[in-house]
Amino acid sequence: MDLNKILSITNGIVLNNFKNYKINNIVTDSRKVKKRDLFIALKGNKYNGHDYINNIKCSGIIIDEDINITTNVPVIKVESTYDVLYKLGSFFRNTYNIPLIGITGSNGKTTTKELLSYILESKYNVLKNIDNHNNLIGVSETLFKLNKKIDIAVIEMGMNHSGEISKLSCMCKPNTGIITNIGSSHIGLLKSKKNIYKAKLEIKDGLSGNIIVNGDDKYLKKIKNSYKCGRCYYNDLIAYNIYSNNELLEFSIYLDKEYRVIFNNPGIHFVNDILLAIKVSLMYDIDMDTIINRINSFKMVDNRMNIKHFKNFTIIDDCYNANYESMVGGLNVLKNIKDDKIIILGDMLELGKYSFRYHFKLNLILNKIDNKKVLTVGKYTKYIKGIHFNNNKELINYLKNMDLNNKYIYLKGSHGMHLEEIKDYLDSLN
Repeated sequence: MDLNKILSITNGIVLNNFKNYKINNIVTDSRKVKKRDLFIALKGNKYNGHDYINNIKCSGIIIDEDINITTNVPVIKVESTYDVLYKLGSFFRNTYNIPLIGITGSNGKTTTKELLSYILESKYNVLKNIDNHNNLIGVSETLFKLNKKIDIAVIEMGMNHSGEISKLSCMCKPNTGIITNIGSSHIGLLKSKKNIYKAKLEIKDGLSGNIIVNGDDKYLKKIKNSYKCGRCYYNDLIAYNIYSNNELLEFSIYLDKEYRVIFNNPGIHFVNDILLAIKVSLMYDIDMDTIINRINSFKMVDNRMNIKHFKNFTIIDDCYNANYESMVGGLNVLKNIKDDKIIILGDMLELGKYSFRYHFKLNLILNKIDNKKVLTVGKYTKYIKGIHFNNNKELINYLKNMDLNNKYIYLKGSHGMHLEEIKDYLDSLN
Protein backbone atom coordinates (compact mmCIF):
# COMPACT_ATOMS: atom_id res chain seq x y z
CA MET A 1 0.00 0.00 0.00
CA ASP A 2 1.15 3.55 -0.71
CA LEU A 3 0.02 7.06 0.22
CA ASN A 4 -1.98 7.48 -2.98
CA LYS A 5 -4.07 4.49 -1.94
CA ILE A 6 -4.46 5.92 1.54
CA LEU A 7 -5.73 9.18 0.03
CA SER A 8 -8.31 7.39 -2.10
CA ILE A 9 -9.61 5.37 0.86
CA THR A 10 -9.76 8.24 3.35
CA ASN A 11 -10.77 11.14 1.04
CA GLY A 12 -8.18 13.23 2.84
CA ILE A 13 -6.48 16.50 1.91
CA VAL A 14 -2.68 16.81 1.64
CA LEU A 15 -1.39 19.73 3.75
CA ASN A 16 2.31 19.81 2.80
CA ASN A 17 4.80 18.44 0.28
CA PHE A 18 3.49 15.09 -0.91
CA LYS A 19 5.55 12.08 -1.95
CA ASN A 20 3.92 8.77 -2.72
CA TYR A 21 5.81 6.72 -0.15
CA LYS A 22 5.24 3.02 0.34
CA ILE A 23 3.55 2.13 3.65
CA ASN A 24 4.63 -0.99 5.53
CA ASN A 25 2.56 -0.59 8.71
CA ILE A 26 -0.23 1.57 10.15
CA VAL A 27 0.22 2.61 13.79
CA THR A 28 -1.52 4.84 16.34
CA ASP A 29 1.17 4.90 19.04
CA SER A 30 3.80 7.59 18.31
CA ARG A 31 6.35 5.66 20.39
CA LYS A 32 6.22 2.73 17.97
CA VAL A 33 6.46 4.63 14.69
CA LYS A 34 9.12 3.51 12.17
CA LYS A 35 10.38 4.99 8.91
CA ARG A 36 7.93 3.29 6.51
CA ASP A 37 4.87 3.56 8.76
CA LEU A 38 1.68 5.56 8.47
CA PHE A 39 0.87 7.30 11.76
CA ILE A 40 -2.78 8.04 12.58
CA ALA A 41 -3.09 10.75 15.25
CA LEU A 42 -5.89 10.00 17.73
CA LYS A 43 -7.15 12.14 20.57
CA GLY A 44 -7.82 10.15 23.75
CA ASN A 45 -8.60 10.89 27.38
CA LYS A 46 -4.94 11.13 28.43
CA TYR A 47 -2.94 11.70 25.26
CA ASN A 48 -3.39 13.44 21.93
CA GLY A 49 -1.39 11.99 19.04
CA HIS A 50 -1.44 15.37 17.31
CA ASP A 51 1.03 16.64 19.92
CA TYR A 52 3.76 14.38 18.52
CA ILE A 53 3.46 14.65 14.73
CA ASN A 54 6.30 17.13 14.30
CA ASN A 55 8.72 14.91 16.22
CA ILE A 56 8.33 11.57 14.45
CA LYS A 57 9.92 10.21 11.27
CA CYS A 58 7.66 8.07 9.10
CA SER A 59 6.17 7.93 5.59
CA GLY A 60 2.86 9.62 6.28
CA ILE A 61 0.67 11.16 8.99
CA ILE A 62 -3.10 11.49 9.21
CA ILE A 63 -4.66 14.19 11.41
CA ASP A 64 -8.10 15.71 12.03
CA GLU A 65 -7.14 18.87 13.98
CA ASP A 66 -5.89 22.27 12.86
CA ILE A 67 -2.29 22.39 14.07
CA ASN A 68 1.01 24.00 13.14
CA ILE A 69 2.94 21.64 10.85
CA THR A 70 6.73 21.85 10.76
CA THR A 71 7.52 18.29 9.69
CA ASN A 72 8.54 17.31 6.14
CA VAL A 73 6.59 14.07 6.47
CA PRO A 74 3.47 14.14 4.25
CA VAL A 75 0.45 15.10 6.35
CA ILE A 76 -3.10 14.25 5.34
CA LYS A 77 -6.08 15.88 7.04
CA VAL A 78 -9.43 14.08 7.36
CA GLU A 79 -12.71 14.80 9.13
CA SER A 80 -12.17 12.09 11.75
CA THR A 81 -9.13 9.90 12.35
CA TYR A 82 -11.39 7.39 14.14
CA ASP A 83 -13.43 7.08 10.95
CA VAL A 84 -10.16 6.46 9.11
CA LEU A 85 -9.51 3.46 11.35
CA TYR A 86 -12.87 2.05 10.30
CA LYS A 87 -12.31 2.76 6.60
CA LEU A 88 -8.83 1.26 6.54
CA GLY A 89 -9.85 -1.72 8.67
CA SER A 90 -12.74 -2.39 6.29
CA PHE A 91 -10.40 -2.10 3.30
CA PHE A 92 -8.00 -4.71 4.71
CA ARG A 93 -10.88 -7.04 5.62
CA ASN A 94 -12.37 -6.78 2.12
CA THR A 95 -8.97 -7.31 0.53
CA TYR A 96 -8.30 -10.61 2.32
CA ASN A 97 -11.37 -12.81 1.99
CA ILE A 98 -10.47 -15.34 4.68
CA PRO A 99 -12.65 -16.89 7.40
CA LEU A 100 -13.02 -14.56 10.38
CA ILE A 101 -14.45 -15.53 13.77
CA GLY A 102 -15.84 -12.70 15.90
CA ILE A 103 -16.19 -13.07 19.67
CA THR A 104 -18.13 -10.88 22.08
CA GLY A 105 -19.76 -11.27 25.50
CA SER A 106 -19.56 -9.92 29.04
CA ASN A 107 -17.02 -12.44 30.36
CA GLY A 108 -14.62 -14.94 28.87
CA LYS A 109 -13.96 -13.21 25.54
CA THR A 110 -10.19 -13.23 25.86
CA THR A 111 -9.99 -16.76 27.25
CA THR A 112 -12.24 -18.06 24.45
CA LYS A 113 -10.24 -16.14 21.82
CA GLU A 114 -6.89 -17.40 23.11
CA LEU A 115 -8.04 -21.01 23.51
CA LEU A 116 -9.77 -21.13 20.12
CA SER A 117 -6.76 -19.54 18.42
CA TYR A 118 -4.43 -22.02 20.11
CA ILE A 119 -6.51 -24.95 18.85
CA LEU A 120 -6.80 -23.56 15.32
CA GLU A 121 -3.04 -22.93 15.20
CA SER A 122 -2.59 -26.70 15.05
CA LYS A 123 -3.72 -26.47 11.41
CA TYR A 124 -3.83 -22.80 10.33
CA ASN A 125 -1.83 -19.58 10.39
CA VAL A 126 -4.05 -17.56 12.75
CA LEU A 127 -4.33 -13.79 13.28
CA LYS A 128 -5.79 -12.62 16.60
CA ASN A 129 -5.99 -9.47 18.73
CA ILE A 130 -3.03 -8.79 20.99
CA ASP A 131 -4.15 -9.26 24.60
CA ASN A 132 -7.63 -7.74 24.88
CA HIS A 133 -7.20 -4.95 22.33
CA ASN A 134 -10.85 -5.26 21.38
CA ASN A 135 -12.12 -1.72 20.72
CA LEU A 136 -12.11 0.16 17.39
CA ILE A 137 -8.40 0.95 17.73
CA GLY A 138 -7.34 -2.58 18.68
CA VAL A 139 -9.57 -4.37 16.18
CA SER A 140 -8.60 -2.12 13.25
CA GLU A 141 -4.90 -2.45 14.11
CA THR A 142 -5.39 -6.22 14.11
CA LEU A 143 -7.01 -6.10 10.67
CA PHE A 144 -4.09 -4.01 9.40
CA LYS A 145 -1.92 -7.11 9.93
CA LEU A 146 -3.89 -9.23 7.47
CA ASN A 147 -1.76 -10.58 4.63
CA LYS A 148 -1.61 -13.44 2.15
CA LYS A 149 -0.03 -15.76 4.72
CA ILE A 150 -2.97 -15.57 7.16
CA ASP A 151 -5.45 -18.47 6.90
CA ILE A 152 -8.00 -17.43 9.49
CA ALA A 153 -8.63 -14.57 11.95
CA VAL A 154 -10.08 -14.70 15.47
CA ILE A 155 -11.20 -11.25 16.59
CA GLU A 156 -12.41 -10.29 20.06
CA MET A 157 -14.90 -7.41 20.10
CA GLY A 158 -15.53 -5.28 23.19
CA MET A 159 -17.89 -2.46 24.01
CA ASN A 160 -19.28 -0.22 26.75
CA HIS A 161 -21.97 1.57 24.72
CA SER A 162 -24.64 0.42 22.28
CA GLY A 163 -23.64 0.60 18.63
CA GLU A 164 -19.98 -0.29 19.17
CA ILE A 165 -20.30 -4.02 18.45
CA SER A 166 -22.37 -3.24 15.35
CA LYS A 167 -19.58 -1.05 13.99
CA LEU A 168 -16.89 -3.62 14.74
CA SER A 169 -18.96 -6.43 13.24
CA CYS A 170 -19.67 -4.45 10.05
CA MET A 171 -15.94 -3.72 9.74
CA CYS A 172 -14.84 -7.31 10.40
CA LYS A 173 -17.67 -9.12 8.56
CA PRO A 174 -17.34 -12.31 10.64
CA ASN A 175 -18.17 -15.64 9.05
CA THR A 176 -18.79 -17.10 12.50
CA GLY A 177 -19.97 -15.26 15.61
CA ILE A 178 -19.58 -16.26 19.25
CA ILE A 179 -21.36 -14.72 22.26
CA THR A 180 -19.92 -16.01 25.54
CA ASN A 181 -22.58 -14.70 27.98
CA ILE A 182 -24.60 -11.71 29.15
CA GLY A 183 -23.36 -10.30 32.46
CA SER A 184 -23.26 -7.07 34.42
CA SER A 185 -20.25 -5.46 32.71
CA HIS A 186 -21.00 -1.80 31.89
CA ILE A 187 -24.51 -2.07 33.35
CA GLY A 188 -23.97 1.37 34.86
CA LEU A 189 -23.75 2.74 31.31
CA LEU A 190 -26.29 0.49 29.58
CA LYS A 191 -28.79 0.49 32.48
CA SER A 192 -29.98 -3.14 32.23
CA LYS A 193 -28.93 -6.65 31.21
CA LYS A 194 -31.59 -6.54 28.52
CA ASN A 195 -29.78 -3.60 26.95
CA ILE A 196 -26.45 -5.41 27.32
CA TYR A 197 -28.00 -8.38 25.51
CA LYS A 198 -29.16 -6.14 22.68
CA ALA A 199 -25.71 -4.57 22.43
CA LYS A 200 -23.93 -7.95 22.26
CA LEU A 201 -26.44 -9.18 19.68
CA GLU A 202 -25.18 -6.45 17.36
CA ILE A 203 -22.48 -8.90 16.31
CA LYS A 204 -25.12 -10.25 13.92
CA ASP A 205 -25.10 -6.95 11.99
CA GLY A 206 -22.01 -7.88 9.96
CA LEU A 207 -22.28 -11.66 10.37
CA SER A 208 -22.51 -13.80 7.25
CA GLY A 209 -22.62 -17.26 8.85
CA ASN A 210 -23.41 -19.17 12.02
CA ILE A 211 -23.71 -17.82 15.55
CA ILE A 212 -22.62 -19.98 18.49
CA VAL A 213 -23.72 -19.04 22.00
CA ASN A 214 -23.58 -20.10 25.64
CA GLY A 215 -26.80 -22.10 25.94
CA ASP A 216 -26.80 -21.85 29.73
CA ASP A 217 -27.30 -18.08 29.55
CA LYS A 218 -30.95 -17.11 30.09
CA TYR A 219 -30.77 -14.47 27.37
CA LEU A 220 -28.66 -16.26 24.78
CA LYS A 221 -30.56 -19.55 24.91
CA LYS A 222 -33.52 -17.71 23.33
CA ILE A 223 -31.65 -16.91 20.11
CA LYS A 224 -33.18 -18.88 17.28
CA ASN A 225 -31.07 -20.62 14.63
CA SER A 226 -27.99 -20.65 16.86
CA TYR A 227 -25.70 -23.42 18.06
CA LYS A 228 -25.79 -23.67 21.84
CA CYS A 229 -23.09 -25.02 24.15
CA GLY A 230 -23.40 -25.63 27.89
CA ARG A 231 -24.53 -28.05 30.57
CA CYS A 232 -28.28 -28.15 29.84
CA TYR A 233 -30.22 -30.94 28.13
CA TYR A 234 -31.31 -28.76 25.20
CA ASN A 235 -27.80 -27.76 24.14
CA ASP A 236 -26.03 -28.89 20.98
CA LEU A 237 -22.77 -29.56 22.84
CA ILE A 238 -23.20 -30.70 26.43
CA ALA A 239 -20.68 -30.97 29.29
CA TYR A 240 -21.31 -33.57 32.00
CA ASN A 241 -19.44 -35.41 34.79
CA ILE A 242 -17.78 -32.12 35.71
CA TYR A 243 -14.97 -32.29 38.27
CA SER A 244 -12.72 -29.57 39.68
CA ASN A 245 -9.95 -29.48 42.30
CA ASN A 246 -7.22 -26.99 43.26
CA GLU A 247 -5.41 -27.28 39.95
CA LEU A 248 -7.58 -28.43 37.07
CA LEU A 249 -11.02 -28.85 35.57
CA GLU A 250 -12.34 -32.00 33.91
CA PHE A 251 -15.58 -32.81 32.12
CA SER A 252 -16.96 -35.16 29.48
CA ILE A 253 -18.66 -34.51 26.16
CA TYR A 254 -20.19 -36.98 23.74
CA LEU A 255 -19.86 -36.80 19.96
CA ASP A 256 -19.12 -40.02 18.07
CA LYS A 257 -17.94 -41.32 21.44
CA GLU A 258 -17.25 -39.94 24.91
CA TYR A 259 -14.27 -37.62 25.29
CA ARG A 260 -12.75 -36.47 28.58
CA VAL A 261 -11.61 -32.83 28.52
CA ILE A 262 -8.85 -31.72 30.91
CA PHE A 263 -8.20 -27.99 31.40
CA ASN A 264 -5.26 -26.76 33.45
CA ASN A 265 -7.35 -24.40 35.60
CA PRO A 266 -9.97 -25.28 38.22
CA GLY A 267 -12.56 -22.65 37.31
CA ILE A 268 -15.86 -24.34 36.48
CA HIS A 269 -16.97 -21.05 34.91
CA PHE A 270 -14.57 -21.83 32.06
CA VAL A 271 -16.65 -24.84 30.93
CA ASN A 272 -18.77 -22.77 28.56
CA ASP A 273 -15.75 -20.96 27.08
CA ILE A 274 -14.12 -24.32 26.39
CA LEU A 275 -17.29 -25.72 24.81
CA LEU A 276 -17.58 -22.70 22.53
CA ALA A 277 -13.97 -23.18 21.42
CA ILE A 278 -14.56 -26.88 20.80
CA LYS A 279 -17.71 -26.28 18.76
CA VAL A 280 -16.07 -23.69 16.50
CA SER A 281 -12.88 -25.75 16.11
CA LEU A 282 -14.97 -28.68 14.86
CA MET A 283 -16.68 -26.37 12.38
CA TYR A 284 -13.25 -25.47 11.01
CA ASP A 285 -12.22 -29.12 10.56
CA ILE A 286 -10.00 -29.69 13.58
CA ASP A 287 -10.29 -33.31 14.68
CA MET A 288 -11.43 -34.04 18.23
CA ASP A 289 -8.23 -35.74 19.36
CA THR A 290 -6.23 -32.66 18.37
CA ILE A 291 -8.73 -30.40 20.16
CA ILE A 292 -8.44 -32.43 23.36
CA ASN A 293 -4.64 -32.35 23.27
CA ARG A 294 -4.52 -28.60 22.64
CA ILE A 295 -6.94 -27.88 25.49
CA ASN A 296 -4.82 -29.98 27.82
CA SER A 297 -1.64 -28.02 26.98
CA PHE A 298 -3.24 -24.55 26.96
CA LYS A 299 -1.77 -21.90 29.27
CA MET A 300 -4.03 -19.23 30.76
CA VAL A 301 -3.59 -15.59 29.77
CA ASP A 302 -1.73 -13.41 32.27
CA ASN A 303 -3.83 -11.95 35.11
CA ARG A 304 -6.75 -14.27 34.38
CA MET A 305 -6.96 -17.06 36.95
CA ASN A 306 -3.24 -17.75 36.67
CA ILE A 307 -2.17 -20.07 39.48
CA LYS A 308 1.44 -19.47 40.51
CA HIS A 309 3.05 -21.75 43.08
CA PHE A 310 5.92 -20.11 44.93
CA LYS A 311 8.13 -21.54 47.66
CA ASN A 312 6.07 -20.19 50.56
CA PHE A 313 2.63 -19.43 49.11
CA THR A 314 0.42 -19.66 46.02
CA ILE A 315 -1.02 -16.72 44.07
CA ILE A 316 -4.24 -16.97 42.06
CA ASP A 317 -3.79 -13.97 39.79
CA ASP A 318 -7.20 -12.91 38.46
CA CYS A 319 -6.64 -9.18 38.70
CA TYR A 320 -7.00 -8.05 35.09
CA ASN A 321 -10.68 -7.13 35.30
CA ALA A 322 -13.89 -7.89 37.17
CA ASN A 323 -17.65 -7.82 37.07
CA TYR A 324 -20.07 -9.64 39.33
CA GLU A 325 -20.26 -12.85 37.29
CA SER A 326 -16.49 -13.24 36.88
CA MET A 327 -16.01 -12.39 40.55
CA VAL A 328 -18.43 -15.16 41.56
CA GLY A 329 -16.70 -17.60 39.21
CA GLY A 330 -13.32 -16.91 40.78
CA LEU A 331 -14.59 -17.06 44.36
CA ASN A 332 -16.31 -20.38 43.69
CA VAL A 333 -12.91 -21.86 42.89
CA LEU A 334 -11.80 -21.01 46.43
CA LYS A 335 -14.57 -23.15 47.95
CA ASN A 336 -12.65 -26.27 46.93
CA ILE A 337 -9.36 -25.11 48.46
CA LYS A 338 -9.00 -26.31 52.05
CA ASP A 339 -5.80 -24.37 52.81
CA ASP A 340 -5.85 -20.93 54.41
CA LYS A 341 -6.77 -18.21 51.95
CA ILE A 342 -6.18 -14.46 51.69
CA ILE A 343 -8.82 -12.96 49.41
CA ILE A 344 -7.93 -9.52 48.03
CA LEU A 345 -10.79 -7.78 46.25
CA GLY A 346 -10.91 -4.41 44.47
CA ASP A 347 -13.90 -2.48 43.19
CA MET A 348 -16.02 -3.70 40.30
CA LEU A 349 -16.34 -0.52 38.22
CA GLU A 350 -18.93 0.83 35.76
CA LEU A 351 -21.87 -0.57 37.75
CA GLY A 352 -23.49 2.80 38.36
CA LYS A 353 -26.56 2.60 40.59
CA TYR A 354 -26.01 -1.16 40.92
CA SER A 355 -22.64 -0.76 42.68
CA PHE A 356 -23.92 -1.30 46.22
CA ARG A 357 -26.12 -4.26 45.22
CA TYR A 358 -23.45 -6.25 43.39
CA HIS A 359 -20.70 -5.62 45.94
CA PHE A 360 -22.94 -6.45 48.88
CA LYS A 361 -24.13 -9.69 47.19
CA LEU A 362 -20.55 -10.97 47.21
CA ASN A 363 -20.92 -11.52 50.97
CA LEU A 364 -23.27 -14.43 50.21
CA ILE A 365 -20.50 -16.16 48.23
CA LEU A 366 -17.77 -15.31 50.72
CA ASN A 367 -19.81 -16.76 53.60
CA LYS A 368 -19.51 -20.17 51.93
CA ILE A 369 -15.69 -20.07 51.84
CA ASP A 370 -13.83 -21.49 54.85
CA ASN A 371 -10.40 -20.59 56.24
CA LYS A 372 -10.26 -17.14 54.71
CA LYS A 373 -9.19 -13.60 55.43
CA VAL A 374 -10.76 -10.92 53.23
CA LEU A 375 -8.89 -7.72 52.36
CA THR A 376 -10.67 -5.08 50.26
CA VAL A 377 -9.56 -1.89 48.56
CA GLY A 378 -11.50 0.87 46.84
CA LYS A 379 -14.74 2.76 47.22
CA TYR A 380 -17.41 0.09 46.87
CA THR A 381 -15.69 -2.92 48.44
CA LYS A 382 -16.36 -1.32 51.83
CA TYR A 383 -19.73 -3.08 51.54
CA ILE A 384 -17.91 -6.42 51.67
CA LYS A 385 -17.15 -7.91 55.10
CA GLY A 386 -13.40 -7.79 55.64
CA ILE A 387 -10.52 -5.44 56.40
CA HIS A 388 -10.86 -2.40 54.15
CA PHE A 389 -8.10 -0.18 52.72
CA ASN A 390 -8.32 3.09 50.83
CA ASN A 391 -5.55 2.29 48.36
CA ASN A 392 -3.14 -0.43 47.25
CA LYS A 393 -0.21 1.04 49.18
CA GLU A 394 -2.07 0.69 52.48
CA LEU A 395 -2.97 -2.90 51.65
CA ILE A 396 0.61 -3.77 50.68
CA ASN A 397 1.88 -2.33 53.98
CA TYR A 398 -0.59 -4.56 55.81
CA LEU A 399 0.62 -7.62 53.87
CA LYS A 400 4.18 -6.87 54.96
CA ASN A 401 3.22 -7.76 58.52
CA MET A 402 1.21 -10.87 57.65
CA ASP A 403 2.30 -14.47 57.73
CA LEU A 404 1.84 -15.56 54.12
CA ASN A 405 3.35 -19.02 54.51
CA ASN A 406 1.25 -21.85 53.04
CA LYS A 407 -1.50 -19.45 52.01
CA TYR A 408 -3.47 -19.21 48.79
CA ILE A 409 -3.70 -15.52 47.83
CA TYR A 410 -6.48 -14.56 45.42
CA LEU A 411 -6.55 -11.17 43.67
CA LYS A 412 -9.57 -9.86 41.77
CA GLY A 413 -10.76 -6.39 40.79
CA SER A 414 -11.52 -4.14 37.86
CA HIS A 415 -8.61 -3.06 35.68
CA GLY A 416 -8.86 0.50 36.95
CA MET A 417 -8.03 -0.68 40.49
CA HIS A 418 -4.49 -1.67 39.39
CA LEU A 419 -4.27 -4.73 41.63
CA GLU A 420 -1.23 -5.74 39.60
CA GLU A 421 0.64 -3.43 41.99
CA ILE A 422 -0.19 -5.86 44.81
CA LYS A 423 0.64 -8.84 42.62
CA ASP A 424 4.03 -7.31 41.77
CA TYR A 425 4.76 -6.90 45.48
CA LEU A 426 3.93 -10.54 46.13
CA ASP A 427 6.06 -11.61 43.16
CA SER A 428 8.98 -9.66 44.61
CA LEU A 429 8.95 -11.87 47.72
CA ASN A 430 10.00 -14.91 45.72
